[in-house]
Amino acid sequence: MTAAAVDPNRMPDSGGSGSRVTDLLGGLWRKAFRGNLHRLDGDVAWRMARRSVPDRRFTTILGGLGIATAIDLRRRHSSDGASGTIDFEGLGIGYENVHLRSSDLPLPENLQRLVRLFGEVKRPLLLYCKRGKDKTGFASTLYRLLINGDPIEVAYRQLAWIPFGHRKARHHGPWKFRALLERERPADLRIWIEERYPQIYAAGLARGEVQPISADGRNLPAS
Repeated sequence: MTAAAVDPNRMPDSGGSGSRVTDLLGGLWRKAFRGNLHRLDGDVAWRMARRSVPDRRFTTILGGLGIATAIDLRRRHSSDGASGTIDFEGLGIGYENVHLRSSDLPLPENLQRLVRLFGEVKRPLLLYCKRGKDKTGFASTLYRLLINGDPIEVAYRQLAWIPFGHRKARHHGPWKFRALLERERPADLRIWIEERYPQIYAAGLARGEVQPISADGRNLPAS
């Protein structure tokens, strides 16, 4: 296919495959770096894993970092908002739950909401998910692109194996998104996410190139 014949709405190939070796390495990583707490932007933005951090320890971390806003990137049913075990309001912390899928491209409305939150919420900010490496890595990459203005190759270091533990296998969403950015080269990423990305996502759904997903994060059968 020539460059002139490329469909501008077609999903780029993300590449990558799983293996027993990467599964084994992933298990070792999870044991060694359970909290996966890292600075994202000096003292004003942080990233971490939630799964292996008890509620009391998590509350201590929130207070120690002076977190003003926590953004939980997990599916609604597995979020802290659903469990209700953390009293964010009592702690004086704003809590937001925005599921950011990493196994495929995220829902446009979720991506748009996350972008808006980056520009609106009080800091210090904490981004987190179950393991702090895939959804959190994707959100951290977007933060670095939108807030810090990093070049794409710098921002995507937030999805590195070391020190974050990200594995491309089974988490193609950030890489499909990067391929879109490199193909489209948006002059203003915020505007592109608001106006252009939903069109590309819808076209990918129609061609079966994107797995359908519900608003609460459940994979749906392809039509």
